[in-house]
Amino acid sequence: MTVKVRAGDLVTDDELKKMQEGGKLKLFTSKQLAEILQLKSDAALRKQRSKGRSLFPYTRYKRRIYYPADLVVQTLHKNTVEAKLR
Repeated sequence: MTVKVRAGDLVTDDELKKMQEGGKLKLFTSKQLAEILQLKSDAALRKQRSKGRSLFPYTRYKRRIYYPADLVVQTLHKNTVEAKLR
């Protein structure tokens, strides 16, 4: 699965610091993250987790899955590929 990321969709470093300093850790559910990544459903995320190939770090609390927002943003920044001209 490839994720199309546009520069305008990413959170800036300043916004990331505000999220971390706010004292409140923001969490996404699988459904919310799928919506943010513009996936058809959260099934792709579920399949990645079941095969042990999840791109995003997650935490499991009871039977629910949560993705920490700051780690999702860091992962997207880390995996952003620059366009290369021919």
